[in-house]
Amino acid sequence: MGTSAANLRSQWANPGDILSILLLIGGDIVQKAIAQLVGHQVRLPGTRTYLSVVPVAFSFGWATYGFSNLLSAVGNMKLMPSSDFPSLLVNCSNGFVRENDSWVLGRLLRDHEIRHSVDPRSQEQGGRAESLRIDIYHLEAVSTARCDLVWWLGWATLVTQLAIVIIPWILYGDWVILVVTLSGMTLVVITCAVPQWAEEKWAAPCKLSRDKVTCLTRGNGHLHIMVLIGGPGSWDLERLATRTPVPRTETRWISLVLAMLWICLLIAISGLQEHTWFLIGIGGLGMLQNILAAGVSREPAASNFHLTRFRRAPTIIGRRQGYNDDSDASVNLEEALEELVDVDTWLSGKTGCQLSEDENPCLPKLSPMPTWLTSMSEEDGIPEWLNARKPEIGKRTNSDRTPFTLIKSKIQALFKDSEERHEDIIYATGVHGALMELEKWVPTAGLSMLQIFFPVGLQYHDESIRDNVHKKFWKRAYHTKSVRRRADQKRRAEERRADGLAKVQGGDMS
Repeated sequence: MGTSAANLRSQWANPGDILSILLLIGGDIVQKAIAQLVGHQVRLPGTRTYLSVVPVAFSFGWATYGFSNLLSAVGNMKLMPSSDFPSLLVNCSNGFVRENDSWVLGRLLRDHEIRHSVDPRSQEQGGRAESLRIDIYHLEAVSTARCDLVWWLGWATLVTQLAIVIIPWILYGDWVILVVTLSGMTLVVITCAVPQWAEEKWAAPCKLSRDKVTCLTRGNGHLHIMVLIGGPGSWDLERLATRTPVPRTETRWISLVLAMLWICLLIAISGLQEHTWFLIGIGGLGMLQNILAAGVSREPAASNFHLTRFRRAPTIIGRRQGYNDDSDASVNLEEALEELVDVDTWLSGKTGCQLSEDENPCLPKLSPMPTWLTSMSEEDGIPEWLNARKPEIGKRTNSDRTPFTLIKSKIQALFKDSEERHEDIIYATGVHGALMELEKWVPTAGLSMLQIFFPVGLQYHDESIRDNVHKKFWKRAYHTKSVRRRADQKRRAEERRADGLAKVQGGDMS
């Protein structure tokens, strides 16, 4: 019993064996922490080489990540994790839908949904009966990622770790803990400085040369849509969502060398017998920083998405409420086009005739832009069916004012310019009403979202098929789909019945 008690006291005094085991915990957290913070780069003097400076702390899990990183480098040669927040990116000009595989775009939508809550509960249950929230932004030109609170906490953690490991050197003259920690930090810096990290995160270069409107959403059944109006110099989100950069050959060899060095460091740590609590302390502190960096919600600017609100209609919210339906769905499409003849004239650049007092009987006059395109006002002649609802001043609810969000906003204000929060909200009736208002303010955005939230099912679309030989087949297929589907269902039922009879007869014969 005395020996067991002594061993227990010795283990708690200097837990050396468990330390090497702890270094194998949390490799996936390390990868996500790097993915969140990578992006700030410095150029090496006299060269065109840029290296990433990433404040990720040395922690438990780095040894495991060194091996998993080697597996990725040898296999698919990717460093960034796949998106952990499934989403769809829709091009509003043609309705093309792409599954997002970009980590940074997935986190952009995830963090947006966290910051802007939607309450689908009915009013009888004390909720707001909201069915869809649409936020519209201008996507500004690409610049640099903003240093936020999470970024600076990473550097603060590194400084604190160094302060902790200096203590045994000062008090006991033991410099081994300091050397081991500095070696681990050096390996962390080298791992994060691999150029392929930034290239994968933003798939550079992928910038727009003209305007493009895209929508980011999780799709039918979900409650959020981000409408992003891009211009020249801003991110091309379609390419960002799908493009895989060309992997660097040197990444594979760097990963191999780093994995071998992590093995050496792990062997060195497993042999420590004194003052190991200091290493456990910095490892635990680093793990907390990694978890915070990997999971916390961040502002878009921290990921180099510089967004400004669409001031004309920043937010559209659809709420479940009753309405009176029309008696029929017939419309005069020719009349709808005639109501936009002034817009067509302005777009075509056609000139009118201006009377002159000189000998020239007529001077060319450019057609002005219709006033209602800017004001969206009925007084300026907007067609009735395009008459948009006016924004209201939204009120913050108690759920938006949690102590955590208030404290976080106060602290973040110390590190960055706080963006003014626009509370102008357009309230519409249901999901359809919200998409209709979106279509009025951002043409084709509502149409592109209509096919996502209200799929049309099995219908023939002539525009999606190019060749006539294919059109002939698909026209017949769509026109006869009901008969053929019912026939195939009955055929399968007959086959199952025949198979059942065959099995019964076979059993009787045996």
